[in-house]
Amino acid sequence: MKTFVLTILSFSIFSSLSADDYRNAEQELLNKNTKAVAKLAEVRAKIQNEKIPLATKLSGLERSVEEKRRSLDRLQRLRDNKTVSLTALKREVEGRKTEAQFLSTLGSDYLANFEARLHVAEIERNQEKLKEIKNILDGDNTEKDKMIARMNLLSLSMNRIEELLGGTQFDGQALDGNGKVREGTFVLSGPLAYFNEKSGSLAGLTESGRDLKPRIFELQDPQASTLRSFFNSKGDTAATLPVDATLGDAVKVAAAEDTAIEHIQKGGTWAYPIVIAAIISLLIALFKYLQLSGISFPRAKGITEIIRKMEDGDKDGAMKLAQNLKGPFKDMFSAGISKCTEGKKMVDESMYEELLATQPKLESYLPIIQVTAATAPLMGLLGTVTGMIKTFKQITLFGTGDAKSLSEGISEALITTELGLVAAIPSLILYAVLSRKTKAILAEMERLSSLFLNAFPKKKDLFMSVESQKEKDDESPLDSVPEPA
Repeated sequence: MKTFVLTILSFSIFSSLSADDYRNAEQELLNKNTKAVAKLAEVRAKIQNEKIPLATKLSGLERSVEEKRRSLDRLQRLRDNKTVSLTALKREVEGRKTEAQFLSTLGSDYLANFEARLHVAEIERNQEKLKEIKNILDGDNTEKDKMIARMNLLSLSMNRIEELLGGTQFDGQALDGNGKVREGTFVLSGPLAYFNEKSGSLAGLTESGRDLKPRIFELQDPQASTLRSFFNSKGDTAATLPVDATLGDAVKVAAAEDTAIEHIQKGGTWAYPIVIAAIISLLIALFKYLQLSGISFPRAKGITEIIRKMEDGDKDGAMKLAQNLKGPFKDMFSAGISKCTEGKKMVDESMYEELLATQPKLESYLPIIQVTAATAPLMGLLGTVTGMIKTFKQITLFGTGDAKSLSEGISEALITTELGLVAAIPSLILYAVLSRKTKAILAEMERLSSLFLNAFPKKKDLFMSVESQKEKDDESPLDSVPEPA
C-alpha cells in the first residue's frame, strides 16, 4: 500500500517539470558531448604523434632487455662454471694435500730404510746430512722446505747408488776379532764392504752388527793377498777384488764352526761328565774287543784229537794237546782231563767250575758300558734343563729383544742333549756287540764241554786200569815176599 502511494507521488512531481528544463539539460549534454569528442580527437592526435617515438623506444627497451637477458644467461653460466671450477679446484687441492701427505709418509719410510741399508762405515760420512734432513722433516717448517729436504735425501741416495756401482773408497775404523779398533781404508762395491788396515797386517770383509763400528772377517790367503794387492794398487791400474757370492754368509759359517773342544765348552758343566763317560766307555770297549778277539775257538780237529787221546788212555798226550789251546778253553779242558780218573761227575763239575770262573772275566767292565749307555741321555737331559733355566734367567734380566744373548743357554741345552745321545748310542751298540761275542764264547765252551763229556764214559775203566797198573809198578818187590814163620 505504501509503495503504491510513493509511485503516485513521484509521477506527479515529474509531470510538473517544464519543457525548458528538458531543453536546457539536452543542450548542456550536447555541449559536453562536443567537448568530449574534441578532446577525444585531440588525445587521439597526440597519441598518434607520440606512438612512433614510443614504439621506437619500446623496441629499444625490448632489445635492451633481450641483451640483458643474454648477459644474465652468460653471467649465470659463468657463475655455474666458476662454481664447478671452484669445486674441481678444491678437489684438486685436497688431492694435492693427500699426495703431499703420502709423500711425507713415503719420505719418512724411505729415510728409515736408507739409514737401515747404510753400512756402518758409511754412517759417519752421511751423519751430518741425515741429521739436517731429519731436523727439517721433524720440525715446524713449511711443506716447501720439507719437500726440498726429501729431494735432497733422494739425491743423496742416488749419489750413494752411483758410488756403490762404481766402487768407493774412504778411511775409517773397524773392529777386529778381539774387539780392538783398527784404523784403515774401506772399499764399498755393491753389497760388499772390504777393509784393509793401514799397516797391511789385517784385510778382509766387514759386517754390520750390534757394534757402532763394522766388524772384520779376516780372509786367508790367497784371497787376503789379492785384497792387499788391490788396496796397494794405484788409481790408474787395474786390480782384482775377491768376491763372496754369499755376501759374507760363507765367511760367517766358517767363523762359526767350532772345534771339538769349543763345542764341548759350549755344552756347559754337564758336557764334561758326558764326554768323560763316553771316553771311558770307548776305552773299555776297545780293551774288551781286543781281549775277546784274542780268544780263538778251538778247531774241531784239535778237539777230536784230544778225545782220541782220551779214548786211547793217553792222559798226558791229551793234557799236552789241551795246553796248546788258547784262552778259557785251555783251562777248561785241562781241568777236565786232570779229573778224568775221578769219574764223569767230577770232570763235569770241574769243567763247569772253569766255565763259571771264565764268565765274570769275559763279562768284566761290560756293565760300565751299559751304565754309560743308560745314563748319558739322562745327563744330556739334565744339561738341557740347566740350559733352559739359564735362558729364562737371561730373558728375565734382559728380555727377548736380543736373541744372541739367549743363544748361550739354548746352545748348552741342545749340545748336552747331542753329547748325551752321541755317547749313549755307540755305547749301546758296543755293549750289544761285546755281549754277543761273550755269549758266543761261553756257548762254545759249553758245547765243547758237552762234546767232551759225551765221549768220556766209554773209556773210564781204561783209565782206572792204567792207574792201577802204575800203582802196582810202583810197589817194592820186597812187599811181595811172604813174612817168615
